[in-house]
Amino acid sequence: MADVFASQDVARGSAGRFAVFLAVCVVGMVLLEEPLAAGGAVPDLAVIGLTFGALRWGALGGSILGFTLGLFRDSMGLSYLGLNALGMTILGYGLGKARETLYLTTPGVDFLLVAGAKLALDVLVLGVAADGAWQSFELRFFWESPVSAIVTAVLGALGHRLLGRR
Repeated sequence: MADVFASQDVARGSAGRFAVFLAVCVVGMVLLEEPLAAGGAVPDLAVIGLTFGALRWGALGGSILGFTLGLFRDSMGLSYLGLNALGMTILGYGLGKARETLYLTTPGVDFLLVAGAKLALDVLVLGVAADGAWQSFELRFFWESPVSAIVTAVLGALGHRLLGRR
């Protein structure tokens, strides 16, 4: 069983390349998210970094990374302070725990993980931000979130294949 995890860690790439990948995600959060927006669909580069970081470092590392990225995201917006930190901490823990059951590291699996993580985070963030107005949540979640999740997943799967692996 340990051989399976060892081969997965080797396939995930070197630590230096992954550090560059995370740095690109963090800098991209500030500089690239709005220019890459297509209509209401904004790619979430924090979710991309969190997904692959949690898969690489496990539940504890994913939780710490999620909390850190969530606080950084919250400090950029200053509304509902702590909401992204909470959501991304839970997401990082869940993705890190899922790493033990994932045996495939194909682009399709990467795509589904990033898209699912983006949708799960949007349920929490948009649900709280709607303040009980179902129409506001419905409009944003059912019309903007799926497109945003697809754009985020495509960027994440491509970016991780190009920058995060050997």
